[in-house]
Amino acid sequence: MAVLQNDLRDGAGPDLGRRRLLQFSTAAGGTLLLPRGAAAQTREPRKGGTLRVAFPDAPRTLDPQASVSFTEQQYSRLLFDSLTALDAASQPVPALATAWRAENDATEWVFDLRQGVRFHHGRELTSADVVATIERAQDRSLALTAFGYFGPVRTVIAENPHRVRIVLTRAFAELPVQLAHNMARIVPADRLDTLKTEPVGTGPFVFKEFLPGSSLTVARNEHYWVPGRPYLDGFRMVLIREAIAQQAALRSGSVDLITRAPIEAALVLRNVPGLRVYSAPTGDHHAMITQANLPPFDNAKVREAFKFILDRKALIPSVLFGQGVVGNDVPLPPDNMFLPELPSHEQDLDRAKRLIAESDVGPIALELYTSSERPPAPKLAVAFAEAASRIGVKITIRDVPYTEYVANVSRKKPFYTSQWIASATLYDSLYLKYHSTASYNYSKLEQAPGLDALLEQMISEVDMEKRKAIVATAVAKIQQSSERIIPYFLNYIGASTNKLQGFKPPSYGPFDVADLWLDA
Repeated sequence: MAVLQNDLRDGAGPDLGRRRLLQFSTAAGGTLLLPRGAAAQTREPRKGGTLRVAFPDAPRTLDPQASVSFTEQQYSRLLFDSLTALDAASQPVPALATAWRAENDATEWVFDLRQGVRFHHGRELTSADVVATIERAQDRSLALTAFGYFGPVRTVIAENPHRVRIVLTRAFAELPVQLAHNMARIVPADRLDTLKTEPVGTGPFVFKEFLPGSSLTVARNEHYWVPGRPYLDGFRMVLIREAIAQQAALRSGSVDLITRAPIEAALVLRNVPGLRVYSAPTGDHHAMITQANLPPFDNAKVREAFKFILDRKALIPSVLFGQGVVGNDVPLPPDNMFLPELPSHEQDLDRAKRLIAESDVGPIALELYTSSERPPAPKLAVAFAEAASRIGVKITIRDVPYTEYVANVSRKKPFYTSQWIASATLYDSLYLKYHSTASYNYSKLEQAPGLDALLEQMISEVDMEKRKAIVATAVAKIQQSSERIIPYFLNYIGASTNKLQGFKPPSYGPFDVADLWLDA
């Protein structure tokens, strides 16, 4: 993904959101453009200091394999590592694994582990830890979020203390990329039962203190396997629910960074002296779930009709203030190499009304659930309700706390908004969301005839051109019939004090921490 990190200043009108790469003029008339990966720093990094970052919600769990929210996944990045990492081109590079190779037509992969890496409790990382991690994730009885994120695993074998073989149910060319995922953190085999209370990883920071409802604090791992990292003495997650309170804390110096901030924060903070604001395109998106196993969305025509109700182009300036791009009901962002040409799902109320009439479901009156703790989703809900009313579809909006959303809405109500972090792999972006047996197919139904088979072929096909052709057929079915309406892709929005150096807006999920440092 070609992405620019922008230092946001005056002149950023909403119409700029229609360009794929946004440029924000400074008050002096110039434009500062930092390519992703460029550090906003003017001197050599210094060690010391605790970075304080505001988050709208506290972690519900300290178990990295059970993480769900942005906060939990950011926390897991502090304490844990994965076998691989991704470079700027989203290609796999060594992390806990130093080398890997495919065997038997990519149905088996062998990974050589980095030697000398130690968990925070002092024991050296071995292949037994990788085996225990993957087997735990694959245990359906545990119902962990990490289930399925290590790929289509049949079995995992420790061949020697520093070599592990992953045997798959099918060819899977993307495995080294998939193993860099937030859900693929490696945990110690001898501490599985205490991950929720005394988490231990190999990451750049060690667990220090968790005060539920207040803060989480970690300290530098003095024995981290990356020489000289991290620079920071510590990292503190500070719970500040309200966006306005987060901005006030940043202005006052009570926190050093607000991340994944509301879009309005970019406009409010862009001219505040001593602050830096970031906006960068991502594949992160909101979705409106029309759950296909619940009426009226068990009727494919109703699901299709709802895709033509929104005026997506109008959402970019009105909901996103220009900080995003139009979506087309597939989770691949516009510059994704696998995305084929598709018809645009523009607002067509006559077509939506006709499809609903053909469905024979009768008058539609629904509750649409959303949460103000995941902005700007409520604005999206309002825009949908207003447009739907024009064709006689009555939508009542229910804005609930995120805790209630997790407990009583997601997977249980027929219609609700949700928020998704971008992924680097087709397996995560498509297979795990749309295959009828996958973790994030909420209805557990095949939502278009033949889709399951296509997704199975997609992750098994090693030839790139053949895989592209399979993806093209699959996403056409997804666009028309799936239970997800994807109206736009969000920019990453963050803001920091000028003290923070080395910050890079993330392409996928949490931001990197090991290279951050605080200027004196």
